[in-house]
Amino acid sequence: MIEVKDECIMINGEEVILYGAELHYFRVPRDLWRERIRQVKEAGINMVSTYVPWIFHEYEEGNTDLTGETLPERDLVSFLELIKEEGLYCLVRPGPYVMAEIVDHGVPTWFIENYPQAVAKTKDGKIHPTRVVSYLHENYLEKVNLWYDKVCEVISPFQADQGGPVILFQIDNEVGMFHWVTNTGDYNDVTLHQFEHFLNNKYTLSTFQEKFNTTHTSVWEFLKENIREPQKIHSHRLRYDYSLFMRNHYRNYLKYVRDLAKDKGITVPFIVNIHGFHTIDLLKRGSLYPIGISQLLEAAKLEGVMVAGDYYIGNIEYDSFIDIVLANAFTKAIQWKKQPLFSAEFQGGTIPDKPRLQPTTYDLTTRLCFANGMNAANYYMFVGGENYEGIGILGRRHGWQAPLTMHGEKKPHFQKIQHLGEMFRVFEKQLASAKQQVNTHLGFYPDYYMTEFYDKHTELMIKEIEKERDINLYNGAARGLRLNNITFDAIDMMDENEIDVDDIPVLWMFATKWMDESVQRKLITYLENGGHLVLFPVMPVKTMNNEPCSLLKDFIGVRVTGTKEGGFVDVFGVDNVKVDGMEFYDVSEGVLGWEESDDKQVIAFEKPIAKGKVMMVGVSMENDYEYKNEIYRQMAAKTNVKSSFLLSDEVDVSVRSFSHKGLFVFLNNFDEYEKKTTVSYLGELLFEGNEIKVPFRGGLMLPVNIPLSDELLIKYGTGEIVKMQQGNEWLTLTVKVVQKEEIFVFESKNYIPMQQNDLTIVEGELRHSFKVSISSSQEYETVLFVKQ
Repeated sequence: MIEVKDECIMINGEEVILYGAELHYFRVPRDLWRERIRQVKEAGINMVSTYVPWIFHEYEEGNTDLTGETLPERDLVSFLELIKEEGLYCLVRPGPYVMAEIVDHGVPTWFIENYPQAVAKTKDGKIHPTRVVSYLHENYLEKVNLWYDKVCEVISPFQADQGGPVILFQIDNEVGMFHWVTNTGDYNDVTLHQFEHFLNNKYTLSTFQEKFNTTHTSVWEFLKENIREPQKIHSHRLRYDYSLFMRNHYRNYLKYVRDLAKDKGITVPFIVNIHGFHTIDLLKRGSLYPIGISQLLEAAKLEGVMVAGDYYIGNIEYDSFIDIVLANAFTKAIQWKKQPLFSAEFQGGTIPDKPRLQPTTYDLTTRLCFANGMNAANYYMFVGGENYEGIGILGRRHGWQAPLTMHGEKKPHFQKIQHLGEMFRVFEKQLASAKQQVNTHLGFYPDYYMTEFYDKHTELMIKEIEKERDINLYNGAARGLRLNNITFDAIDMMDENEIDVDDIPVLWMFATKWMDESVQRKLITYLENGGHLVLFPVMPVKTMNNEPCSLLKDFIGVRVTGTKEGGFVDVFGVDNVKVDGMEFYDVSEGVLGWEESDDKQVIAFEKPIAKGKVMMVGVSMENDYEYKNEIYRQMAAKTNVKSSFLLSDEVDVSVRSFSHKGLFVFLNNFDEYEKKTTVSYLGELLFEGNEIKVPFRGGLMLPVNIPLSDELLIKYGTGEIVKMQQGNEWLTLTVKVVQKEEIFVFESKNYIPMQQNDLTIVEGELRHSFKVSISSSQEYETVLFVKQ
């Protein structure tokens, strides 16, 4: 039985951390399947994930092979049977879309060519540049229905509730991505009639005429005249409503596919994956990932559906790790609250061999995500292969810098993934139950990322939003908080519920001049209820339709006297701060900053309002100089927010707590030199004050008061335990040696550690406690316990 509960997956009543590997059976010779599955298991993996490409199996219309009759590599039945025999779980991803560098993204080419009426259209009526279908076109849905008839008939008997390995089922893949990357929606008449229906449901005729400033008595006639080449007077509202419609369009499509699967016997939880990381020359960033979240915002509300991010950060480093932190926070903000944080495509490689991804990037990215509360990750790709039957858009080879090459050779990052997988198995139940602890919260406003469509009339607005969110959020406040080890989660500002002030006493809200009335009212209510609002870098004065709306500004009751691009300010006690822009306020009390000029115009202030308080920081500012870290630290301090940690060196640190005092302490070093630090948490010095060495471009997950079993407790450890084996009268722990002297303190009434070479054992001050010190030149050492 599979349950989604308390932010983790429960299988037969047990908490499970899903540690997956993408293995495409259709890209590996049939006679090597078992060997590759066993190699995957060797890496500490407990789940195999695979696409099931429609184009590969239904090679001609009406001719489908899922048993290998026409080609051994089409034998999905045998592949699922092998996964079962090897004792692994399985995530199946049968599309209809799979992408995966496959021709026509996995939808059969015969469909695209034989049914052009079902393909999405551009504004001028041409085939969409990506050849993506019109998702809810009846011809397409008919063929999807037939495909699901066949593929679900194969998958259904392999589900976990029938003794099989399949525990999750993904519906489609990265829905909306093609429309975003091309700035081209779907203007097929079928889709436009659905948009017409959307508008008719949203507006009465008179309201429609008023909002769109038109005398048209038919929405359809209005759309025919304006959707493809909007007049300036209609452009902002058309852009906004069309984008909202597309959110619902994606939801309706995914609901249809989910319901199809359910009707055909699929009972396991469903997955919808979110796209959005992008490449800038040799680097990757996640600053556009929230566009995917925004597109799938409504789909995330589907019952029984978990959302899962696709994380491709490239070579993670000090200046980009914040992108992963924000991806995690924003995904959690909109996902089903019971589900675990999950990445269904967790970087296990990348399409080309340039840039070369370093082993440390897999290690650090995994550690960072699990520090943020992730309980399920699927490395994509894990096994390289080759494309049969000409299905690959990049040729025959499909290497992907995967940990296992197409020839079964292990790349250096295989060992990094293996080490983490083995460690997660040791602490699986405890870690799955442990929750990330945060110091504060960010407001996530999805509409600020509903920027995938624009025209010549709306482009300036969209470009300004894009610029400001990058400067002030990804490269500004979020980065400044995290570099001060002030940890945060995020909340969905479009959620209909009021913000609970008890849970979220302080809220950091990035704003542009555009913010809808409903969100402004939500923030007003938050202040009225006693919340402390940190608002930056401007006060909103318009809706997302570009219409006047200054409710929040009026409630704050401070007049904006002007703006300026660039310049220097003195703010929060830091002088000569370079900023990208500033907004001036007519206030004399609670001043926190001013422009460095003769008249010292105010650019930041705090003001009590109702039961709450607002801190307005009117500077557009990137955290591009180290001295600016002090500004964010002082901003936080003004709201009584501070880091839970005190370190003696600069290391990224997070905690997941288990039970009352149980902690997993995550230390990550993104720099290329070793660091040593003591760690205090909530005023308590951990590890008895021992200095912890954190390897360069590496990390540690250290246990504090964690039970290994009912009979053995780790009071603390300075190193990582990667294996636990137990017999009737003995127990062994394998430790990876990092420190010059590894120290573990254990408590047990039943076990005592045995003296061995390189180990020093001292009875602790408390009864039944033992301090085990390991001084070894070996990479791994084993501690033996025997029952008393």
